[in-house]
Amino acid sequence: MKKTLPPKLKKFAAAKQRRLDELLEKNNEGTITASETARLEQLVGEAEELMVANARLVARFAEAEGENSAAAAVPATVWVKPEHAGR
Repeated sequence: MKKTLPPKLKKFAAAKQRRLDELLEKNNEGTITASETARLEQLVGEAEELMVANARLVARFAEAEGENSAAAAVPATVWVKPEHAGR
């Protein structure tokens, strides 16, 4: 039986990811403005929607594969260190 390729996951555009990283850093430093906070909340919401959409793609793929992969799966959390421009 021929295996299908896993789905291509979606990601933020590079410029949008850089802005999210910048705003997160400003938030952590306590130097974020009210308008920046609003933009940060918007970007975080978009990131959450993207993660849910990707999770659904992966779940549908696993289901379509017909393997009992969910029973054998191990939950994992992945932490990624963002790359900052100019550092």
